[in-house]
Parts: sequence; C-alpha cells; structure tokens
Amino acid sequence: MNLFKIYRHFVAIYVKGKMAYHGALLFELIANTILIGVYFAGFMVIFHNFGSIAGWSKYEVLFMFTTSWVSYSFSCFFFWSPMKDMGELVRTGKFDLYLTRPVSPLLYMVLQQFQYTFIPRLVFSLGFWLYSMGRLPIAWTATSLGLYALNMLSAFVIFSAITVFTGTVSFWTIKSEEIVSLLTNNNYGLKNYTDYPLPIYSTGMQALLTFVVPYAFTGYYPVALLLGKSVGHPVLCYAPPLVALIAGTAAWSFWKFGLRHYGSAGA
Repeated sequence: MNLFKIYRHFVAIYVKGKMAYHGALLFELIANTILIGVYFAGFMVIFHNFGSIAGWSKYEVLFMFTTSWVSYSFSCFFFWSPMKDMGELVRTGKFDLYLTRPVSPLLYMVLQQFQYTFIPRLVFSLGFWLYSMGRLPIAWTATSLGLYALNMLSAFVIFSAITVFTGTVSFWTIKSEEIVSLLTNNNYGLKNYTDYPLPIYSTGMQALLTFVVPYAFTGYYPVALLLGKSVGHPVLCYAPPLVALIAGTAAWSFWKFGLRHYGSAGA
C-alpha cells in the first residue's frame, strides 16, 4: 500500500470521527470562513484609503500574499496540527505510541490527520489569487511559469520546515503551542508580516524575515521577480529553492536530533 492510499485511508477515518460531531465541524468551518472573509475585507478597506503601499498596487499586493497563502494552506493541511499538538503528546507520553509504528513518527503524525479548518483559507486564497492575477499585466512564458511554480513549491517547503522546527522544540520545552503560533499563525504570528511588501518594515524586521525566519521567500521575492519590482539584492529573487533546501534540511536534522534525545515524560 503506497503513501497516498494510506493517507486517503487515514483521512477517511479522521473525517468520519469528526462527522460524529458534525455541528462542531460545521461551526469551525463557518467561523474560519468568517475570519478569513473579514481579513480580506480589511485588506480592501486599506486599499480603499491608500492607492498603493511601498510602490505596490492593490492587485500586486493581493497577488503577492495569496501566492504565499496558497502554499501556506497546503502546508498547514499536513503539518500545523501535528506540530501544534507535539507539546501535549510529549507531556502525556502519548508520543511513545508513534515510536512503535513501522513508519517514521513524523510521517505517521502527518498521515493520520487532515487539518480541514484551513479549507476556507485555501478557497479564499485561490479565488483572490486568480482574481488578482487576471488584473495584472503578467507576461507568462514557459520560463516564468516554471520558476513561479518552483517558487511556490519552495514556499510550501519553507512553511513546513518552520512549522516542524517549532514543533520539535517540544522535545525540550514540553509545551510549544505558543512558539508554533508565534511563528506560524497567520492571524497574529510572525507569518502575518509577510502579507505586505517587505520595504514597509524596518531594516531589522526585513533582515529577520529574510535571513532568520525566511518568510520573505514565500511571496515577496518570487512575486517581485515576476512583476519586475526592484529589491535590495536581485539575487534574492532567485533564492527560494536554495532557501527551501536549507530550511528543509535544517528542520529534518533538528527533528532527528530531537528524536534521538527524546525521553518519555509520561502522564
């Protein structure tokens, strides 16, 4: 049985379990839909009062942050819940169960769940992504399309790597939910700073989002390249695949290091 079949089987079980409380599931989806809808409404209000931000028009900014959000949503389907719950699993000793499975603990954690609450975010993101793309004079070529697709895949890896890295901290701190939310939550975490062009922030914040927590490579730099925007160092626009490789390797190595030093906390 390949991984896709295993994942499909696990998701079916997971959804059936959630459907036992279909009222709660529906309420979660409605609440998330309203939350994301309000966010986009706030965005439109901002650009109703300001024609542009840091030289970026409404449609350019919308295209930039929905590019990032699409990759972010797919990443969260797989990694958000497992890493958010890592602290509780370690604290109660339930993580020991994952060590007895015939597959990697991280892979098993990803396969056994599906974070459906990100569906509204993905739907809104795709809708506004297509909407903004249709209003921009982008000259698509085979090269630009291929590079853009590669950069979106790189963004998925970067988001996933950061999420795994923050969840791995639970091997030492026991509780890491706040750390995961601080860095990866799009409503109030550091991720929220990537929804607007990088130049509106201080030099320190730009450095943080580029060289420490590389969220700038998930939307700003790839879209700046596609739109022909001037950035401080043009080479950064071509760096997302390299950054993804470094971030993914670092996160996986950190996870393996944490796993080797894991000691059951017990209930």
